[in-house]
Amino acid sequence: MSTLSPQVAELKDLRDRRDAKLYPIVRDFKPAWILDVSVNAQRQELVFDLIYRPYAGRGWIKRRYRYDGEVDVLHYNGELEFLESELAQLPETAMIK
Repeated sequence: MSTLSPQVAELKDLRDRRDAKLYPIVRDFKPAWILDVSVNAQRQELVFDLIYRPYAGRGWIKRRYRYDGEVDVLHYNGELEFLESELAQLPETAMIK
């Protein structure tokens, strides 16, 4: 029996399903950070930034994704360069383990 409220349990499930889709993208490129930008519980949607270094010899990037939990699809929405000097400002709690 869960002690979480239904809304919290639903959000945890949504994040778990997002993480399952995201894992193949980041498994070989850690450390990586997820910064949640927005949650739309009614639409079962998470919009977030992923910060990581996907290629050897390339700098850090910040990619924007939208996870649509209704159909279980992760949508890529573009990327920007991310300065290595800004990594220290990322919260420890946002790091993907």
